[in-house]
Amino acid sequence: MTFSVGVIGLGIIGKPIAERLVKAGFRVAVYDVREEPVAELKSAGATACTSSAEVASRSDFIISLVLDRAQTEDVVFGANGIIQTIKPGTLFATGSTLGPAPVQKIATALATKGCTTLDMPITGGYLAAYEGKLVLMIGGAPDALERALPVFRAFAHNILRVGDIGAGQVAKLAHQLVMSVNVIALLEGLALGMAGGVEPAVLKQVLRNGLANSGVLQVWDGLGPRFKNMLKPAPPGAALPNLRKDLHSALELAHELGVVSYLGTQASLIADAGVATGHDNPSL
Repeated sequence: MTFSVGVIGLGIIGKPIAERLVKAGFRVAVYDVREEPVAELKSAGATACTSSAEVASRSDFIISLVLDRAQTEDVVFGANGIIQTIKPGTLFATGSTLGPAPVQKIATALATKGCTTLDMPITGGYLAAYEGKLVLMIGGAPDALERALPVFRAFAHNILRVGDIGAGQVAKLAHQLVMSVNVIALLEGLALGMAGGVEPAVLKQVLRNGLANSGVLQVWDGLGPRFKNMLKPAPPGAALPNLRKDLHSALELAHELGVVSYLGTQASLIADAGVATGHDNPSL
């Protein structure tokens, strides 16, 4: 079966995903509140839609890649949401970081329409999206994932089922907590090295060859500039505001589950301060 795939949200991750789906030969319908990326995808061969509801009417598999919970709930439940026009048997996947409860709410609502939901948080960043090397943390039924695999393989190289609906969100929030602490530790370590007269490039070599090495450090030269311009207008997916949002969600979940997160709390406070005051050191 060749899916008709709908992509809602053509930001820093959604746009390259939609482009890869078109190139892979899927029939792709797209929608974004901004006209420019929709026009670009139309030129590439996708069908341009004027609402989420129109995407749903044209799709067997809908992927939502909007920014946050409020936008995702509007995609699903809004006046022009997919719930108005979605067809029985449709797969729906959300790549946004929402927390488990909102995804479970969506899954329950769409099940009344005869549709199946997959929880699909993403990591890897925009370069991985363009290269088809994203990592997906899937929550949902194994048979639903099996149906979705041909689509997922067009833009992801590591597809991990971590449990039932909501489990993908838990895994993503745990990932974001660990990554956030890592980012802040790197910023502080590089600042310390600079203050002591060690060139950042040299210190990064030291860190990469020692026990302080990490996935964040390996991509730091590409990732770092996104953190240096935290307060400036940027495409959807701007680094620190999104990281702060995810940290808040991770800490809310930790509180609900009775898990103490000392470093996560500190990281959240630092991220809050960074958004409020700016953080810009191009040497890092």
